[in-house]
Amino acid sequence: MLGSDKAGERASAAKAATEFMRKHKLSWRELIDGQAAPAQRKGVRRVREVGGVDYLEAAESRVRQLQTHNTRLERQIRLLKDKLDGQ
Repeated sequence: MLGSDKAGERASAAKAATEFMRKHKLSWRELIDGQAAPAQRKGVRRVREVGGVDYLEAAESRVRQLQTHNTRLERQIRLLKDKLDGQ
C-alpha cells in the first residue's frame, strides 16, 4: 500500500493505482472525489479490492502523502520568505 514503510510496496501500490486510473481514464482528483465509483445499484456491494489491490486504500494513502508533502513545502516557503524579508 502507498502508506507502507517499504519502498517496494509503495512503488507497487502506486503502479497499480496508476494503471487503474489510466485504464479508466481517471485523474487523482476524480478518484478522490468518488467519480471512479459506478452508480450504486440497490443490493450491489462496491468492490474495494481488485486482484489483491485495494484501490481505495491506495488512493487514501496517496492523499495523505500529498497532504504531508504540501505541508512541508508550505513550511519551506514560509522560511524562505522570512529569509528574504530579513535581507
